[in-house]
Amino acid sequence: MIDKQNLVTKNAMEILSQVQSSFAAEKKKEALDTFNAMPMPKEKDEDWRYTEIEKLKLENFDLTDSNAKISVTPLSEDLIEKGVILTDINTALDNYPAAQKYFFKNTKMDKDKFIALSAAHFNNGIFLYVPKNIELDEPIKVNFNFESKASMLHNLIVIESNSKIDFIEEYSNQESNDGQLNVCVTEVFANENSKINFYHINNWTRNVSSFASIVGTAERDAAINWVSGCFGGKLNKLRIDTNFNGKGSQCSNIGVFMVREKEHIDFTTNVYHNVENTTNNILVDGILKDESSSVYRGLIRIEKEAQKTFSYLENHILKLGDKTLANSIPSLKIDANDVKASHGATVGQIDEEHLFYLMSRGLSRAEAEQLVVEGFFEPVINKIPSEELRERIRGLIRK
Repeated sequence: MIDKQNLVTKNAMEILSQVQSSFAAEKKKEALDTFNAMPMPKEKDEDWRYTEIEKLKLENFDLTDSNAKISVTPLSEDLIEKGVILTDINTALDNYPAAQKYFFKNTKMDKDKFIALSAAHFNNGIFLYVPKNIELDEPIKVNFNFESKASMLHNLIVIESNSKIDFIEEYSNQESNDGQLNVCVTEVFANENSKINFYHINNWTRNVSSFASIVGTAERDAAINWVSGCFGGKLNKLRIDTNFNGKGSQCSNIGVFMVREKEHIDFTTNVYHNVENTTNNILVDGILKDESSSVYRGLIRIEKEAQKTFSYLENHILKLGDKTLANSIPSLKIDANDVKASHGATVGQIDEEHLFYLMSRGLSRAEAEQLVVEGFFEPVINKIPSEELRERIRGLIRK
């Protein structure tokens, strides 16, 4: 039964099928009502400050004709026999109780119009399920690529107790002269004493507007380590929420982003400490070139019951050019009294003296700037556990 339903088995890069889920159909109707009832966000809204969302007209995109090509690495026969499942989200929702149990369990569609949009119109995505006491030696890799006007995705990852995995996802598109829209929601559940290293990379062309929301839930003694790299896009919005629901749970979040020309990035990390004795550490660095702009938002929320919490947030942005615009908005909301929580943020222009020194050694200004860019990112890149991802991000920075 498992072998028949698990679509990703033997071929090195097999393409997931796209079918309709009868289970999802009813959920989509409910989500569509929610979506239609919600107003389009405005820049004056707190979650959208410094992002000109009013310029995006959803009516310009055919949301019923969204299509993304999903390619994945195969599971070994051994993992399939042990009960690991990797398949498309629609097949999963119709065949696996675990998918139905966790689907939108901790994700609130009535708080974000784009989450509701994904819930109402998603037509594909992946489901990854790892049973108890499984440790994967090789990472699970998934590539999402689209060339149509729109891509609507929903991904669901469930890691049971005492299991450990690395998961790598990368998003890209085939360039179009017309505007393109990507909306994706990913839910990650790390159950007791499990660990997931979750790597996210997006690499968009200049006409893409992307809205990605990743929500992770860590139970007792579980660990979620986020690593993300964001590059390009007319509007590139990534939001990562982490819910600490179990004592002893922990999370690290390493992020880098770089935008050029008139691109805009909106990067948000929110952490919610709901129980005592949890640990969080966030570091997000970004570089702006030409006339690009960015906003980084970071929230640490500690509930009254979440004593003995340690939580730290750090953000650094380097501007290359007088026409760039950067905003950093870190915040703390603390109701407990026995905690250690703090944040730090810096926004600064490139040091002309550094450039002059490098140029005096024979480098052009462009070469000198590139050397400064690579040096700026290198400390955070060195914190990434995967050598493969370190090199991938370095390559995107050099483009």
